[in-house]
Amino acid sequence: MDKISRSFDFNFRRYRALGRYLLIQSKRIKAHIARVVAIGSLAIATNAQPSVSWQTPVSISGTSDVKTSGVYFGSWAPQDGSANTYPVNGVTFQGFSDLPGFTPGPTLDNGYDGFGSPNTADSNYNMLLQYGRFSNEGSTPATFSWSGMTPGNTYLIQLWVNDGRDIGQSRSETVTGGDSTSAPLSYGSDGTGPGQYIIGTFVADSSGSQTLILTPFSSGPNPEPLINLFQVRDITPKPNVTWQSPVTISGASDVSTLGTYFGSWAPQDGGANNFPVNGVIFQGSSDLPGFSSGPTFDNGYNGYGSPNTPDGNYNTLLESGVFSNEGFSPASFRWGGMAPGHTYLVQIWVNDGRNIGESRSETVTGGANTSAPLSYGSDGSGPGQYIIGTFVADSSGAQTLVLNPFSSGSNPDAQINLLQVRDITRQPKITSFAVNGRTLTITAMNGPVNGGFTLLSSDDVNLPFAQWTPVLTNSFDGNGTMSLTTNVVDRVKSRQFYILRTQQ
Repeated sequence: MDKISRSFDFNFRRYRALGRYLLIQSKRIKAHIARVVAIGSLAIATNAQPSVSWQTPVSISGTSDVKTSGVYFGSWAPQDGSANTYPVNGVTFQGFSDLPGFTPGPTLDNGYDGFGSPNTADSNYNMLLQYGRFSNEGSTPATFSWSGMTPGNTYLIQLWVNDGRDIGQSRSETVTGGDSTSAPLSYGSDGTGPGQYIIGTFVADSSGSQTLILTPFSSGPNPEPLINLFQVRDITPKPNVTWQSPVTISGASDVSTLGTYFGSWAPQDGGANNFPVNGVIFQGSSDLPGFSSGPTFDNGYNGYGSPNTPDGNYNTLLESGVFSNEGFSPASFRWGGMAPGHTYLVQIWVNDGRNIGESRSETVTGGANTSAPLSYGSDGSGPGQYIIGTFVADSSGAQTLVLNPFSSGSNPDAQINLLQVRDITRQPKITSFAVNGRTLTITAMNGPVNGGFTLLSSDDVNLPFAQWTPVLTNSFDGNGTMSLTTNVVDRVKSRQFYILRTQQ
């Protein structure tokens, strides 16, 4: 018995030690699991995307809620396949999002079209806000993302939530972009009124993408992330265009040949390069660097009435064009590749001589400047018009133009039939140079009109220009010419060199 007892006692101690070992291992496993969970939580909370600067949430009130600054980039009107038939404040929302690379997260898995109307004065706005997408996973955050943005550009985002059904609980959500989280947006689900929208801005990083996280809260059992409407706008400042007055189309001499051809667009005419006008060859597939037209330029037509000029090629080109089928919604196009500091001329044509019984026109906005209206000639008043504008390219080398349509009838429809861009940067040319004793005489032409210049001097022609010595400053005249006589020659020196540096 003693032997059996000793054996039992030994085995008991051994199993008890094994129990302690298993307990220690269990604690270690639990600690490891806790670390994994913590890491997983951190992965959810951290959003490695550009940080958004959020404004204060605002209660939905009317069409002016919908921002129109900058240029439309894309939108989402979830669950409403016909959203593009309900423009609000000139913005056409898309039920099937037109945001590049758009992806809703897996928890945004339910749609509904019976949210309470916000009861604004605009029926289109009310209609859109009764649709939405929500998560049925309680307090679990929901996400969505998009891409295709230009690194370094500044974007505005606007997000709406609305549920005015008075379901007996107060619901809200915050929106996180990067490492910045907004204040809560109220859904209006407790009978307190309509929902809210929020605006944020950010600068796109090298990925050109963004992800937003919706984190819900509720006084009841159904927090559920929600989104009813969303838009993105590119608000990057663009160079201001100085517009001339619109001119009625008359003949081939309309087509400017100033400076050097940079690029063109003859939309809807694949054979445009077979119809040169005034020595300019227009391209059906635009050769402007980085050219892209906005999403509302979604229709083309080649049956516009001829402007009946004496030039058959010109007439042919102007019978084709692209237009927006979204009513009063603006349309835009953009390009890049321009040399910063250079001056460019842009020329735009619109023409529709079919006499469709309504007067149509559009303005063109470049930077902060908007042109006078260009007539399409669609009321039988004659051919359409063209307009010329000039601007100095900024450091981005890019430009965006926005067309805003008007009409006396039901079809305003932004339109463009022809476009060209020319580099008209003036390159001064010295026309005479003479030395008489200490007197230097220089004449030059083709300088910037009324623009300044500096006369620089050096004994060594190989020195970098930054090391040349400024001698004097003056200005070109109103014709871009100058004549200078000054006593600056040092006769002791064996040789001296002079250059003119313009001040654009």
